Amino acid sequence: MNPISPTFSSVTTPSAASSGRAAIATGTAQLDRDAQQIANPRNQDLAGPLTDSKQAQQLTEAGAAVIRASDKMLGTLLDTLA
Repeated sequence: MNPISPTFSSVTTPSAASSGRAAIATGTAQLDRDAQQIANPRNQDLAGPLTDSKQAQQLTEAGAAVIRASDKMLGTLLDTLA
């Protein structure tokens, strides 16, 4: 056991999958807010919400890519250990 482990036993590091899920959740929430702004007939400035929606899409896609990479690495590790 690492001698530092008992000192930091309450510290946890997020897994790649949980980071990916968080990115997807954040991107989805942002996309929902942007969709509401775009659908609002009183909103005359659509450039901001449209730009933000593209960023939300990219964040969601990045989160999905993190999860795919994590799954692939886990599969490779299991194949190596088997």
